[in-house]
Amino acid sequence: MAVDRRRLLGLGAAVAVSMATSSCRDGGTQDVRPVSPSPSLASPPTPEPERPVESRTFAGQPPPGSLYYGASVPHHRSLPAWERELGTPLALNRSYFTPDHNETAQLVRRCRNDLAQGRLPHVSIKPWGTWREIAAGRRDTWLSGLLQQLGDEGGPVFLTLHHEPENDLGPAGMAPSDYVSMQRRAIDLGAELAPQVTIVPVLQQWTFDPARHDIDPATWIVPDASVIGLDLYNPWSPTNGKAWRSFGSKADEVISWFGNTPLAIGEYGCREDPGVPGLAAEWLRDAAEYARTHNIVSMSYFNSGVGSRDGSWRLSGPTEQAFAELLTSDWVARPA
Repeated sequence: MAVDRRRLLGLGAAVAVSMATSSCRDGGTQDVRPVSPSPSLASPPTPEPERPVESRTFAGQPPPGSLYYGASVPHHRSLPAWERELGTPLALNRSYFTPDHNETAQLVRRCRNDLAQGRLPHVSIKPWGTWREIAAGRRDTWLSGLLQQLGDEGGPVFLTLHHEPENDLGPAGMAPSDYVSMQRRAIDLGAELAPQVTIVPVLQQWTFDPARHDIDPATWIVPDASVIGLDLYNPWSPTNGKAWRSFGSKADEVISWFGNTPLAIGEYGCREDPGVPGLAAEWLRDAAEYARTHNIVSMSYFNSGVGSRDGSWRLSGPTEQAFAELLTSDWVARPA
């Protein structure tokens, strides 16, 4: 039962305390502030039968220890100009669209441009109608047309239908079971019409937090998915009083739920601490190292302040330098 899994995670949280970074690097800076506890996964919960237990292959799958490394930028900011500052193109570009016809066309153009520039496109779009309507095939004209156009681009694409769906739960046709059924419909159509397109459901890390008891994460998991997405942030800011959390401590709360299914980090971020220079840059390095050793196949940094009430996630100074250095690593995968 999911409740039992949460109890196990909660017990782990009571006895284990995370360090400020997911792994201590030689000579690295450790956080001097208290951090919130995270569960010990020395004996992780055994995955239940209905959850994914075997990895599936997908178009553009990187070798073990490699991953697509990139970011998103707000629409008003020039991606090519930022790449010139970094000295190299991103290996992955994360972008977001609404379902009107014009933006659907923009999404296809974005994928075409990303592939031409050596970036893996990871695009999100909210679908026409409710999840239940998509699942029932009532929006197949729109969905099939989108998949066929993306399949014609000739390279791998990550497509997310309605990222962070937990925010829109409630109306008729918008239950977790409807969401899972919608993803299954998209996966089936994609396999038939566009094998180069991987459907990547993207959930929130908060859904899996062991401190929560008002939600069953199992109801959101899509067992058919070849890749499952997750948005994950270090919640700390200089003003909000929240604990500093390492990437690894937050990912550890989630990863056992997915069995061997690869993980795509659809968004992640860490704010700079003016009182501890370099700590956020080290957070980024440790996040990348964790990803390389935990079956994570892509990471997209949320390089923006859009919607960030407690302070921007935008890379600058030491964090931007660390990101640029990581982007040139030999483990960074790029579309063939």
